[in-house]
Amino acid sequence: MRFAAISDTHDNLSAVRELLDTLKKEKLDFIVHAGDIISPFTMKEFEVLGLKLYFSFGNNDGERKILTQIAEKNGWEIGEIAEFPGGVIYHGTDRRILSILKKTGQLVVTGHTHKPSIEKGESVVLNPGEVCGYLTGKKTFAIVEDGEIALMDL
Repeated sequence: MRFAAISDTHDNLSAVRELLDTLKKEKLDFIVHAGDIISPFTMKEFEVLGLKLYFSFGNNDGERKILTQIAEKNGWEIGEIAEFPGGVIYHGTDRRILSILKKTGQLVVTGHTHKPSIEKGESVVLNPGEVCGYLTGKKTFAIVEDGEIALMDL
């Protein structure tokens, strides 16, 4: 199983398109997005890949009803917390929820801080950083393959 883990795209369409061009070259089974995609027009950009998208809402996501409609139309999973094969996604805004998820023994993909990190404990907690590059100045994502995680720069 090989997938991309991303977060915090924040409607930066040039960064999203750069990411999608990069991901088109990868052989992926699906994509996990840990929130703050922001607008429906940004979510629609992911349709070009033809891959399943697992998405958790972030604290800045607006138009959740329309985001949900786009996800359902494409057969994607969406919610405050969403499961994907081998793990769970949660944006990470509530530390108590994140603490509970860390006890599941699964891969937990999170975002919110915009800082890439891999935390190993009872669960592996992956924050792929930010695609938008707004806060850190770096556009990052992760590729996960059979439990191995590679943090990547765009």
